[in-house]
Amino acid sequence: MKICIIGPSGAGKTTIAAQLAKELSLSIYEFDTIYWDITGNEYRKNSKECIKSKIDMIVNTDEWIVEGAYDKHLYTFLLECSIIFRVNVPYYLRFARLIKRFLIAKITRKKPKETILNTFELLHFSRKYDQQLNDFLNLHKKLSSKVILIKDISSCREVLKLNQ
Repeated sequence: MKICIIGPSGAGKTTIAAQLAKELSLSIYEFDTIYWDITGNEYRKNSKECIKSKIDMIVNTDEWIVEGAYDKHLYTFLLECSIIFRVNVPYYLRFARLIKRFLIAKITRKKPKETILNTFELLHFSRKYDQQLNDFLNLHKKLSSKVILIKDISSCREVLKLNQ
């Protein structure tokens, strides 16, 4: 089974993906670790070659869960997967989660460091995400048929039960 979990920053994609991967015994890949070099003190974008190499390696495996926000590089995964879970939670909840994430990262001195500027960019991205994803899916009807709205892990479990 190949599953994509998409949604804006702060929606809970990583948490849902981790729970689902454990329950289904699937490998999980966070798109952030494909797109960003997180080995340093700050986030840096990986080279196009590095991103492509990581995508090719994952796509050529039989089963996986990939979670991330929409990016053109995610398109390959969206085509390859059998189901796309779109995490749909209200903006106020995403806002609160992103602020909490920033504060925890500051307190724990997590590396790579999250700056207030990064957090404002994520808040802005999260605010505009739903409309941008809707526009993208309207252009790619073959993907739209795979999309199922969820709000949490329970929603995923229900859908997967129905599809068996």
